[in-house]
This record gives sequence, structure tokens and C-alpha cells, in this order.
Amino acid sequence: MPTTPVTDWRELADRSLDGLDVRLWWSESAQRVQVTVADHRRGDHVVVDVDGADALDAFRHPFAYANRGRSQRTRQSRDHSLAHGKGQR
Repeated sequence: MPTTPVTDWRELADRSLDGLDVRLWWSESAQRVQVTVADHRRGDHVVVDVDGADALDAFRHPFAYANRGRSQRTRQSRDHSLAHGKGQR
């Protein structure tokens, strides 16, 4: 059964340091929270699904949550904001 892509991602927080861009996202329709990390030095992109209660802690320590099994790591080919439907013309 095909799933409908989530199109209402809202960026709640962002921070950048040493080539890492960390963003906290929320989707009201899907009732999901994600933290994304773009590592511009290595070209990696990590998406971590987290429980809402853990959102701020996961935003502060994304790699601790990435190792818990609910994440996907890819080579970064485009900005995550595009993946969440932002910035498209």
C-alpha cells in the first residue's frame, strides 16, 4: 500500500557549527518529529525520527539518537529543506 508523503514539515529550530547543520522539524498531519543533520565536510545527511518528548534533547545531541535505530543516513545530494518541500519554485 503506497504511503502519502508528508508535505507540512515545519522547521522549529536550527543551528550550525563546524560544517554541521542541525534542524528540528515537526509535521502536524503526521504527528512526527525529526532531527536532520547535514555534514558538509563529509557530504553525509542524517534523518532521525524522535519522540516528541525527546525532541529538544535529540536536537542538542542528534548523533546519540541516530545510533538508536530510527534513523537513515545518506550521502547529501540536496538541502533537507528541499526534501521537506521548502524552497521549491
